[in-house]
Amino acid sequence: MNRIFLALTFFAAAFSFAQERKIDGIVAVVGDEIITESDINDAENYARSEGQTITDKCSFVETMMKEKIILYKAKQDTLISVGKDEISREAESRLDGYRNYFGSDQNILTNFKFKTMAELRNILETMIKNQMYTQRKMSDVTKNVDVSPEYLKDFYKTHEAEFPYLNEEIEYAQIFLYPELTAEHKQELINQLNTIKKQIEEGASFADMAKRNSQDPGSAENGGLILNVRRGQMVKEFDAVAFGLDEGQISEPFETEFGYHIVYLEKKRGQIIDLRHILLMAVPNREEIRTAIKKLEDLKTEIKADKITFSQVALKYSNDKYTKYNGGLLSNQQTGDNRFEKIKLPTKILYNLSGLNKGDLSEVFEDKEGNRTVVKLLKITDVIAAHKMNLEIDYNRIKGFAQKTKENEIIEKWVESQIPTTFITIQDEYKKCNFSVDWLQTKTR
Repeated sequence: MNRIFLALTFFAAAFSFAQERKIDGIVAVVGDEIITESDINDAENYARSEGQTITDKCSFVETMMKEKIILYKAKQDTLISVGKDEISREAESRLDGYRNYFGSDQNILTNFKFKTMAELRNILETMIKNQMYTQRKMSDVTKNVDVSPEYLKDFYKTHEAEFPYLNEEIEYAQIFLYPELTAEHKQELINQLNTIKKQIEEGASFADMAKRNSQDPGSAENGGLILNVRRGQMVKEFDAVAFGLDEGQISEPFETEFGYHIVYLEKKRGQIIDLRHILLMAVPNREEIRTAIKKLEDLKTEIKADKITFSQVALKYSNDKYTKYNGGLLSNQQTGDNRFEKIKLPTKILYNLSGLNKGDLSEVFEDKEGNRTVVKLLKITDVIAAHKMNLEIDYNRIKGFAQKTKENEIIEKWVESQIPTTFITIQDEYKKCNFSVDWLQTKTR
């Protein structure tokens, strides 16, 4: 299908993480936002890495100019604000995602070619700030856009030939339980942390002990160090303990959903602290996993006997906070609905759903969520046979495409309307491009 809505590419900001930056020529200036030759080259390289065929650089220049004019106007709009705290929280969330993927801060720095986490965080926060400004301006411009039934029908007729053939899809729900550690197992972890704490109090370095003992992949290599922690950034149990400490104080062992911790407060600056911590993960043993499996199998038996519904079990027992209030039903983040292409499901999920029909329950099985062991029970809630996308079966998806198309049309018109009152310059080489709008019609020069 053709590109039917204006996307936030931010090619340069994203792709430059893996590139050595250099000072180079300016391609264009939009307001006070600058596009450099490196930005264009990064966008081109990123597009190639995504399998796109590149004919010239003009399309990248124009896409970036559209993004820059939205960003520039957003920053001028006194009704649009982006707070430092929300930028910081989003940056930390993304860094946590990188840590989960790469395993350590050092691996992150190696992959993105930065010398320090502070340098990386600074670039990341700038990118996030620009994204937030741009997204909020676009939302403001399109806030009254709605798709009428007539528009949707016309859209479908116009694009019908472009809609793809879809493979078999399913909707499914899940219940998962974290195996509970026995009281004896929990006490073993607490005793380990108390022993470590005693060694530190007797002169051992907290950083050395964290490197040796901590099971936190994001901080262990750095001696358990986490900088610039803001109140509300960590899970509530961790937050309560860490912000209750005085500088130089070590906490007693405490539990969070990740395991058992001790925390050392290095520095406090109002609502921001620097700390070190040691984590011993709550890794269940085989007996604890078997106990969880038995519990979920007993609940499955009650579901099959109509003593309780799957949704009721999900609400009461599931540890999946994202689905338990929705009957366990999973959402597809890529499509925005609840349908998943069956052949693209994770191997273990696909294996446990194979041979099942609508309404059937899977066997209880062991799996992983993040880095944690869980036991799962699945239910197929719907099966959608392979078909060509159409309004009858795929109404919401097609409506979403139509909505994006209409929003894009509004944004394109709005961008063009802003050109005459925006300072814009373009390098001579790119003035020859066959742009979709006249970028040099500004009245301010």
